[in-house]
Order: sequence, then structure tokens, then C-alpha cells
Amino acid sequence: MNLSLTLSKRLVFFGCVTLLCYVITSFIVGFMTMKGGADARWLRIAAVVQDVVLFILPAIVTAIFCTRLPARFLTVDRFPRLRISVMALCTLVVSIPAMNLLIQFNESISLPAALSGVEEYMRQAEASARSYTEILLSGDSAMSLIVSLLIVGVLAGFSEELFFRGTFQRLLVTGRVNVHVAVWIVAVVFSAMHMQFYGFFPRMLLGAYFGYLAVWSGSLWLPVIIHAFNNCVYIVGQWHAAGAQPSVVDTVGTGGEVLMACSSVVLTALGISLIYRQRLR
Repeated sequence: MNLSLTLSKRLVFFGCVTLLCYVITSFIVGFMTMKGGADARWLRIAAVVQDVVLFILPAIVTAIFCTRLPARFLTVDRFPRLRISVMALCTLVVSIPAMNLLIQFNESISLPAALSGVEEYMRQAEASARSYTEILLSGDSAMSLIVSLLIVGVLAGFSEELFFRGTFQRLLVTGRVNVHVAVWIVAVVFSAMHMQFYGFFPRMLLGAYFGYLAVWSGSLWLPVIIHAFNNCVYIVGQWHAAGAQPSVVDTVGTGGEVLMACSSVVLTALGISLIYRQRLR
């Protein structure tokens, strides 16, 4: 893999391509919104356009531009072992009570009175995002569930991991940035780009988890699988809740009990430790 360009030049190129794709996506999605309004069918098409143009396209273009072996750069040319995949899934599941408690904490944060305008804007953005998600996942038929799983679950999980862990994180790591620094930088950007402050910290931790899975397994497919599974849990929960609007990890478990949350933290730490040791083998 020949990465002749410096890290700064690669990041600038990646940023420029992403910005161009963002403009194109905004134009297309804006046109669809004007044409179809808040109709679920148009929103689903817009979601596919966003995933393909805003996330997948910049990742592929950057990988092709930066190296002669784009598949190896993106680490999509190898697959994770079954054992580490099962461990990663189990670790995500046992982390749910702790993540629920963190979600409750994040949602209870209030800004100082001087920043009341900022807080009001963030809460309105949060409500708007929930309304968008409710429309996107509307429908109580089996076909609606399947479409939601494919678009919001699988495609969104794949496209976001390809963009953040496959490209952004790999640019940093191959540019000799410390692995831990790279993972957490990408996790912060990953959470911030969702523009939902009241889910920022849980999403940031999930992003860091996905980042370490990519590093330890040497395969992008592992965080893709875990990310898609996490999204699908949310979708299935929404479908069964008949209009309830839980967070991604709120769809399983209550997370209200401190003892359960503490046990969840211990089990999650144990799972991460086992994944790391499996990586060393």
C-alpha cells in the first residue's frame, strides 16, 4: 500500500470530496423534500441518497486516490473470525443497561442560563430528529420492517463505518497518528456529525467501540456488523413499540437500576478485554 501523500494532504482531499458530496446531497435531498414532503417513501429514498453520496462515495474516491490498494486500505479485503464477532456482539448486548443510564444522564444535562438559547436550539433539533426517525420508520407491516432494516439498519451501518472507520480513521492511523488518539478523534466527530447533543456521549462511546473493533480485528466488516446490529435492535424495538421513540440502546432493557448498570459496566469491560486478548492471539 503506497501512501505517498502526507497526512495533511490526504485529509484535505478527503475533506474537499466530503464537502462536495455534502453539497450535492443537500441539493438532492432538499429537492426530494420539496417534492414529497414528509412522506415516508421520499424520506427513505433521501436516506439512501445520503448514505451513498455523502458517506460511501467520498470513502471510495479517497481510498482510490490515496493508494493503489483501496480495498486493503479500507480493510474490506478480509473478514473477522467468528469467535471475535460473537464476543463483540455479546459485549454490545451486555453494555445496554450501562448505556441506558448514560443516555438518561446525557438527556438530563442542562446548560447555564446564559446559554438557554443554545439549549433550546439543541432540544428542538433533537425533537426534529426524533420526528424524522418516526416518519422514516413508520408502518406496521412486515414489508415496512424489512425496508427499514435494510436502509436504516444495514445500509446506514455499512456507509457510516466505511466513511468513519474505513477512511477517516485509517487516514489518521496510516498517517502515524497514535491509534488511541485516532479512534477517539473519529468517535467524537462521528457523534458530532449526527447533530444530536442529547445522545452525544453514548454515541461517542459506541463510535470508540466500533473504532477499536476495526483496529483489533483488522477488518472493517466487524464494526459494520456490530453497527448494523445495533441499528436493527432500535428498528425492531420501534416496530414493536407501536409509536414509542426509544433511543438506539433503549429498545432492550430498562437501564434504570444502578446495580444492573454497574454489573453491565463490569461485563462490558470483561468483554472488551476478551476481544483484545483474542486479537493478540
